[in-house]
Order: sequence, then C-alpha cells, then structure tokens
Amino acid sequence: MNRLFRIMSMVLLVCCFFGGGQVDAENTLKAAFVRDGHLWIKQGEQETQITKEGFVWSPVWSRDGKWIAYLKSAEEFGEGIVWVYNSETEKNFNLNYQGENLQWAPHKNLLAFQPQLGINVTELQGDEPGKTADVARGVNNFSWLPDGKGFLASADANLLPDGWTNPILYKIKLEKDLQPSEEFANATRYFTIPSPLKKGGITLPAIGTSKFAWSPDQKWIAFLVSPTASWSMDSNLLCVLSADGKTFEVLDEMAAGFPFSWAPTKSKLGYIEGEGRIVFGFRDKNLKVQEFTVAKSLELTPDRMVDLAFAWKNNNHVIVSRASERDWSNQPSERVFPQLFQIDLHNKEQKQLSFPPNGYGDFNPEFLESSQKLTWTRSNWETNDIWISATDGTSARKWIQNVSDQSSISWFETR
Repeated sequence: MNRLFRIMSMVLLVCCFFGGGQVDAENTLKAAFVRDGHLWIKQGEQETQITKEGFVWSPVWSRDGKWIAYLKSAEEFGEGIVWVYNSETEKNFNLNYQGENLQWAPHKNLLAFQPQLGINVTELQGDEPGKTADVARGVNNFSWLPDGKGFLASADANLLPDGWTNPILYKIKLEKDLQPSEEFANATRYFTIPSPLKKGGITLPAIGTSKFAWSPDQKWIAFLVSPTASWSMDSNLLCVLSADGKTFEVLDEMAAGFPFSWAPTKSKLGYIEGEGRIVFGFRDKNLKVQEFTVAKSLELTPDRMVDLAFAWKNNNHVIVSRASERDWSNQPSERVFPQLFQIDLHNKEQKQLSFPPNGYGDFNPEFLESSQKLTWTRSNWETNDIWISATDGTSARKWIQNVSDQSSISWFETR
C-alpha cells in the first residue's frame, strides 16, 4: 500500500509539474488584439476590452509592456489617429496626430510614427505621453537604428520632366531633446539605390522601399525595393545592403505582403519568393533561405505547393504555413487551407505540425521565444481564431476566439 501510494504521489507530482509549467508559460503571455473593431488584451485566461467606440487597428506593445500604441478612427475606413494605452493606469490617450507605421524604440519608450511624409517621435517615459516632436521630413519609410539613436529612412524617387530620380536612403540622428540644432541638420545621405534594378529576366524601376531589417550581427540590412504602387502589388525586389554602404545586392522577386526576416542569431535571411498577388492564384510562392556567411541559398518549397508565411524557430528550423497550389476563388470555401510544417535546414526534413479540420487553415505562424510557444491564426477565410501550442505543435488549443484579421495581434512576453 505504501509503495502504491508513493508511486501515485510521484505520478501526481509529475503531472502537476508539467501541467503547471504549461499554464505558467501561457500566463506570462500578453496579447493585444482587435475584435469587432475594438482593442482587447488577453493574459492567461482573462480578456479585457480596452476601447468601446471607434475602429482600432495596428496595436503594438512597447518593449517593457507598459504601453500599447494603436491607430483609431471614428469611421471604419477613416484616417488613423495615433493613440496609446497605459496598461498600468488603464488609461487611453489621444496623441492628436494622424499617422501610420507605429514603431517603438528598441531601448526605451519612444514611439515613432509617420504623419504623411516624415517622422514624429513621442516620449512616453512617465504615466502620460510627453511631447511629440517632428524629427524628419520627406520620409516615405523608416526603421529605428539597432541602437535606438536614430533612424534609417528612405525618400522615394520623384518623376521629373526628364525622368525618374533615384530613391535615397538617409541616416537620421535623434537628438536628446528630439530637436536638431537647425532644420534638416540631423539627416545625412547614406546610399542611393540604383535604377532600374535587374535580377535574371526581371527589370524594375526603383521608386521606394519597405521598412528595414538588420541581420543579428548588424552587418547587413534587408529591404524591398518597389516600383510604382499598383505594380508593386505583384513585383518587388528583395535587396541587401552592407552596413558600411559599400555592397548592394538584389536577391529575388517578391509580391507585396509576403514576409522576409533574419534568423535569431545567424546571418540567414528567410523570405517567400514569387511574383503575383494572391488573387491571381495560390501559386509560385516559395520559401527560400539565403545564408550570407557561405553565400548559400536553400529552396525549400516542394513542387505544386505554395508557402504563405513563415517564422524562425531557431537558426536551423523554420515553421511555414503551406498548402497545395490552387486558383483564387471569390468563394472562401474554395480557397487554400494551409497546415503548419517544420523544416530542418540541415537536411530539409519537413514535418507536419498542425492538422486543422476541413474548411479551416493555419496561417501566420509566430514563435514566442521566451515562452517557448508556437502561435498561429486558424481561419476559414471569414472568421479568425488564435491558437497556441508547444513548439512541436502538441497540446494545441484555441487561445483567442474571433480576432478581426490575421495580423491584428501583438504579443508581449513577460520575462
């Protein structure tokens, strides 16, 4: 009897340990998401509605989890006004600026955004927003520098009577008081993008850029170079620039809206190659990984398959949302319904991680490193739920029901 009691006690202890670990890991997660046009927060099993009027999109957590920046409009498709929410005091603040492209500094609570052509920065060091400063003009896109001391920004090409100019990249220094000593004094030219750009049989005029992504060693910068607006929906060129501005390389063609990102700690750039917007068909979208240290490129999508999104799990494993090729349909039930696969970059072994029911697909994988959790959106193209699992796809369960779309969620991991 005593022996049986000890065995059962041990089993119970183990179950509590692993079950508790699962719950504890999820309790460290916070998600800001949009449901029915309103901002919500979820932590553990508790959901809290933050806004009750207007229409919200693009929530983004600050680095310390104190603030959420978001865009809000009185009308569903109105101009976005920049708002911030203090999760400690539970108060919303209207910054009274139209804007887009919300980005938090990597080192402290400074919020940068774009009011049309330019960069504004708002201080959020206390419990209420501080001043907002106009720190740059003529900017079409930007990203924070890795050290948080300024920005890498692009100015689009312009059409003149004798043709197009070239897009130009600038480094913009952020002064301590957020104001340069004189107008435009904090901007220096960094690189002029050549035009037209060519890759294989593709030739595109260089008009503008995407945001910028630095490799983990900060030696390379990846970004898209785009032609005119309508053209860019179907075809852009993924480029890399060395941090010293001396080496520029065109890697591949990409359609608008498809991801590219660096591995966690290695100079490996993952991206989904292929031209043509999705409404032209779920075809010719291929996951590739370019390793810069050995000039090595991997093509990872099997024949007659299409990859829609991916996430790095670590330097050697990628998780991809993948489906069989198919034509576009205006009927949601006749579109593709992908599953999640894990790919080993050493041997190209591919393992299926998710098994959605008929009529549903798994989109937008995201790996949460601190919590060691895999998340994704399960959707039938009309309703969207957020799912969460262990890193190998086991213990999968619905975590948030009914989010507005596949990209209306921002994660914060309590450390």
